[in-house]
Amino acid sequence: MVLSECKSLYQEQRFIEARLVHDFLSTGWGVHFIEPGGQDHPVTDTYGNPCSFDSLQQAEAIVHQVGNCPIAIDSLFRFAER
Repeated sequence: MVLSECKSLYQEQRFIEARLVHDFLSTGWGVHFIEPGGQDHPVTDTYGNPCSFDSLQQAEAIVHQVGNCPIAIDSLFRFAER
């Protein structure tokens, strides 16, 4: 979902949080917006490819461009912790 679509859905109060996820392939950070039912909407480019941001600060800035949404940062080791 491109940034403009995320802004529209945020204004409709469709998101409960933004989750910042570490992308192991690009060593960057992905931004995913979460709906109350748990549906996940990653921020993508116009071709539908998930965007990866160089730093955690850049990813947080993207969330703030969309709106004042609570941010959760996924642990880098969350799969090993289960």
